[in-house]
Amino acid sequence: MQRDRLAVLIIVTSLVAMALVGVAVVSPIGAQSPDDAADRTISVDAVGGADAPPDRAVVRVAAVAEGDDPAAVRDDLADQADALRSNLDDAGVSEDDYETTEYRIRGEPPRSQEEREVPEYRGVHAFEVTLDDPDRVGAVIDAAADADAEVQNVEFTLSEATRTELREEAIANAMDDARMQADAIARNGELHVTSVANVDATQRNFTPVRYEMAAGDGATNEPTTSVDLGDVSVEYAVEVTYNATAN
Repeated sequence: MQRDRLAVLIIVTSLVAMALVGVAVVSPIGAQSPDDAADRTISVDAVGGADAPPDRAVVRVAAVAEGDDPAAVRDDLADQADALRSNLDDAGVSEDDYETTEYRIRGEPPRSQEEREVPEYRGVHAFEVTLDDPDRVGAVIDAAADADAEVQNVEFTLSEATRTELREEAIANAMDDARMQADAIARNGELHVTSVANVDATQRNFTPVRYEMAAGDGATNEPTTSVDLGDVSVEYAVEVTYNATAN
C-alpha cells in the first residue's frame, strides 16, 4: 500500500514538472523586445524642406480716387470700381473669384505749406482676386491697369491639397535626415538604434512668392503682362529621440 502511494506521488510530481516545462516553452523567462532592451537614447535636430510650382495666385488691386470734396471722391471711386469689375469680367474673372478687402474715404492729415496742393480726401476700394490658375495673373494686372486701378501686390501660393503634400514631403525629408544623423552617432558610439522614442515637429517656413508693386506698376505699354512664377517652399524642423542599445 505504501508503494502504491509512492507511485501516485511520483506520477503527480512528474505531471506538475511537465506543466511547468510547457509554460517555459510558451513564454521563455527573461525574453525582451528590442525596445525593452534599449538602455540609452540618442537625440538629434534636423530640418527638411520641399518646394513646388504654385497652383494658386492672389492679386490685390484697388480703385483709388482723390479730391477736395468727399462726395466727389465717393462717386469717382464707385466709377473706377465699376470699371475694374467690368474689366475683370472681360478677363474671365467671375465675382466668386474676388472680394472687397477694404473701403475707406478719409481726410489727409494737415500738411506743410509746400504740400497744401495735395487733395484733401483720398478714397480706396480694395479687392483681393484669387485665381486657381497662376498664368491668369497677367490678365488681372492688365484689367486693373486699364481701369486706372492700383496693383498693390501679387502672391503665388499653393492650394490646401498641394500644401498638405508639400508639408508631408518636408517632414519625411527631415525625418530621413534625423535618422541618418542618429545612425552616424550610434556607429561612432558603438550603439545600435532600435526605434523612435519621441518626435516634435515644427513648421519653420512657408514661403509663397510675393511681388510688391507701387502705384502705377500695373500700367504697361505691352498688350499683356507676364509675371515670373518661381517655386513655393515649405520647411519643417524636427527633434527626434531614438532608443538605442550597445552593440
